[in-house]
Amino acid sequence: MKAAFKREEMVSATTVAKNFGKVVADLLEHRKEKAAVVRNNEITAVILPVEDYEYMADVVEFVEHLEIYDMVTKRRKSAGKRVPLDKLLKEEGVAL
Repeated sequence: MKAAFKREEMVSATTVAKNFGKVVADLLEHRKEKAAVVRNNEITAVILPVEDYEYMADVVEFVEHLEIYDMVTKRRKSAGKRVPLDKLLKEEGVAL
């Protein structure tokens, strides 16, 4: 998924380096939702309020737990069945 940025959210790396305090203040005071750092006409980083980052990290962790739950459920259904290692690796998308 590509993130969309408003023109006012895009900030040059030079501006960020010279005015980091203002960039952070804009985020903390909700004048901007995020800041996309642009270097050589490419977005190289995104600065977010810590609450947004923590929320995103929680979502990623939740999805990882769902994937683990799904894997355990599949394995429980096939408990006692012998599966060749190469087949298991292929099913799980693991390449050696």
